[in-house]
Amino acid sequence: MSPPLDFNTRRHFLNVAGLVEGGLVLVALLLAALLGMRPLDAIHWQMGDVGWGILAIAPMLLLYVLLGDLRDLVVDLLGRPLSRLYWYDLMLVAAMAGFGEELLFRGVLQPWLAQFNATFGLIATNVLFGLAHAVTPVYALFATGVGFYMSWLADHPGGRNLLRPILAHALYDWIALVHIVWLYRRRRPFPPSTSSEPPVPLSDSPKEPDESPPADDHD
Repeated sequence: MSPPLDFNTRRHFLNVAGLVEGGLVLVALLLAALLGMRPLDAIHWQMGDVGWGILAIAPMLLLYVLLGDLRDLVVDLLGRPLSRLYWYDLMLVAAMAGFGEELLFRGVLQPWLAQFNATFGLIATNVLFGLAHAVTPVYALFATGVGFYMSWLADHPGGRNLLRPILAHALYDWIALVHIVWLYRRRRPFPPSTSSEPPVPLSDSPKEPDESPPADDHD
């Protein structure tokens, strides 16, 4: 079993997530400027595409449910640091991942590589996407498959719109992260911390379990 990833505090985790996902946005925009591309122009705010982005999470959630061993692996790796976050922290992390990763991979890399050959661009982009998520070989294969699905979603239905994969990616990540924290808490409700900052539950008001002894009955 791989050792769990750990971060000292909630703030540490959020800072790292912000640097990584924010860095992807910066890389995407720099590459786009160098290549003369405008990936932000491929994001169109249309209600029909919002609906497609929401509905598109269904197949991914089905895979998430079916691949129990893979889900347990993610719980082992990320459950402890994620369990220190509030629900809105998880939403922020998911939103950053959805926007940053889709902007880079589907917004810049795929259309640029497709200039040489469309099939090559599709395959190369999603192999790179899988490698970027290579926590384990199995997870890399899973991410590669999800990447192909995101590529399809970017171009169908009704023409190219990055809003669909961005929204689907972010929503799926948020639901999965919340569930991962819930699963981890079922095993260990309050994970040990290496700092003085207490674990942060999903709710806004942390509640420690009541460990006070029962009152004596003097009747």
